[in-house]
Amino acid sequence: MALKIVVGLGNPGAKYRGTRHNLGFWALEELGRRQGWPFRSEECDSRVARGSLREIEVLLAEPQTYMNASGGAVACLLETYGSGPEDLLVVCDDVALPLGMMRLRAAGSDGGHRGLRSITEVLGTESFARLRLGIGAGDEPLAEHVLAEFDSDQRALAVEAAARAAECLGTALSEGLEAAMNRYNRKPESGPPEPARGQA
Repeated sequence: MALKIVVGLGNPGAKYRGTRHNLGFWALEELGRRQGWPFRSEECDSRVARGSLREIEVLLAEPQTYMNASGGAVACLLETYGSGPEDLLVVCDDVALPLGMMRLRAAGSDGGHRGLRSITEVLGTESFARLRLGIGAGDEPLAEHVLAEFDSDQRALAVEAAARAAECLGTALSEGLEAAMNRYNRKPESGPPEPARGQA
């Protein structure tokens, strides 16, 4: 069985660590913490951690190339480990979903998310799983919104969302995408998702 590669999308460095655009990093780091898989090395311009879950070998990766150039790092990892798009699961933020909601899909379009677009363009396919984590849309210009830190009242919700995302990822890896989708693709109690907008 090929190595499963889970990629969290975000921007490197302390400047961006607490921003909305880095929620994918948060989820991946929480999964690594729970499983005891420390990020101790770098490969393919990515921070990586490795472990096994129910005899499934897993690589966690955080590309350090900045969000909009994530595709090259992902392609390098797939080639290095002999894995294919079917072995890939990408975690990213999504302004079209309210904060606290997540949406796991086996494939799909980039939805205007430039990190997903970079991966799709480099791999030449949209057929890879992705877990979108809602951050909600703001009143400010989109680029400012995604690159700003969570408001104080939103941060607790974001931390909780990262924890639930880690649970979802663990289920997807150990029980399969369908089981995880059935369990975690729930509509938010506060109402329908906000209208989709292009992403930075």
